Amino acid sequence: MEPALYGTRGIEVVRGEGEFLWDSEGRRYLDFLAGHGAALFGHAHPRLTEVLKRSSETFWTIGGSLQAPSRRILLEKLEEEFPGYACFLCNSGAEAVEGALKLVLALRPGRPRLLALRRSFHGRTLGALGLTFNPRYRRPWQSALLEVEHLEPEELLNSLEKDVAGVFVELLQGEGGLDALDPEFCGELRRRCTETGTLLGVDEIQTGWGRCGALSLARAWKADPDILCFAKGIAGGLPAGLTLWKKNLGGFPPRGHGSTYGGNPLISSVALEVLALLEEELLEQIPEKEARFRKALEGVASPLVRRLRGKGLLQGVELTIPAGPVVKELQEEGVLSLVSGTQVVRFLPPLVTREESFDMAAEALEKVLSRQRGA
Repeated sequence: MEPALYGTRGIEVVRGEGEFLWDSEGRRYLDFLAGHGAALFGHAHPRLTEVLKRSSETFWTIGGSLQAPSRRILLEKLEEEFPGYACFLCNSGAEAVEGALKLVLALRPGRPRLLALRRSFHGRTLGALGLTFNPRYRRPWQSALLEVEHLEPEELLNSLEKDVAGVFVELLQGEGGLDALDPEFCGELRRRCTETGTLLGVDEIQTGWGRCGALSLARAWKADPDILCFAKGIAGGLPAGLTLWKKNLGGFPPRGHGSTYGGNPLISSVALEVLALLEEELLEQIPEKEARFRKALEGVASPLVRRLRGKGLLQGVELTIPAGPVVKELQEEGVLSLVSGTQVVRFLPPLVTREESFDMAAEALEKVLSRQRGA
């Protein structure tokens, strides 16, 4: 692997359990990086491990033209959860966005414009990269990208006309400083899209599947999207993605899309167990865990803290200083986290995180900020 693609944190991980990881030297880390949000249930969850072991003893992948019980039941379950939506099963968030883009172009031919939000991140494959805002990601590939207008929320509303094929938004921008759309704005966006015949796509790759307290934050905020994209934790961190769209819109042209591995029986079995875990216990726990984590973060006594951002178990601390050095020092204190934007420390706790671990993260942050202030 080329280090320049991802950078390196200088850690070789050899074991994981719950919200913790251990490196090759035996040091334990509180994993609030969680595979960039994909390790939704932490590591080695016993129910997911058991399903994976059991499923691995039969056929793993069969292609899209053959059916398997786990895939069939998963699709049936998704139709129950999202009535009126069709589903394409894929392997990642970027693939889910690529499928969504293809649908927009197929279902709204002759409309030349695509809109997205400034500071958005939708992936780094060529189609998804067109929707992604950050010039640092886009610049080397600019000549090959779709033309997309990146706008502030109010500009976006005012730019919706009948020549716009689709608009793509994140309700909470994972890489954009955890900027959140207002639920009232979502309602107005839906109204304007309906008025102009524009397709509304919502990227819930980081916010969905329980991370923010619901399977779909867009649904909770009544955005009523035409297209939804999910990935990250839908199979507990195994490669999986979903593109959902309203059936009454139509669909892909014949042989217009496909995936060798998407929805394979192994992944489908684990994804079903993920849904069961969410329904049986974890979804209802998110509001309490969010409140517990927010309380711990609110207790961080430092003038370097500007405010808290986020929803559910996607939480950020906005600072008055750059977040990068703070994230680096948190790792030295045994807490793994991420940057969002330039001044937000982003935490992605697994849904199984215990109360004392929230305190551990907050105490480590206070310690780091105390050193940063004195530097």
